[in-house]
Amino acid sequence: MGAPTSGIIAEFFLQHLEDIYLTHLSKKHNIAAYFCYVDEIVLIYDSHHTYINNIQNYFNKIHPHIKFTAETESDDRINFLDITIHRTPQTG
Repeated sequence: MGAPTSGIIAEFFLQHLEDIYLTHLSKKHNIAAYFCYVDEIVLIYDSHHTYINNIQNYFNKIHPHIKFTAETESDDRINFLDITIHRTPQTG
């Protein structure tokens, strides 16, 4: 069993990585929104200008012991935590 402070230290470390790398990533790949909860991340981006594998490769180069995986939406839906997010086209 790990130390009681392990989760807190891990959260500080991940926040530090976000502070260092997220601004550059957002500008380079035109990310519109970034949502994170514990070990789940949702990125909103324009797939016409950004290739998800490039973002995943960028994340995976940040630290050798942290591995990120990518899941893309299917049928305009993606799961995040315990909910399914639906994308609907805007009219008007």
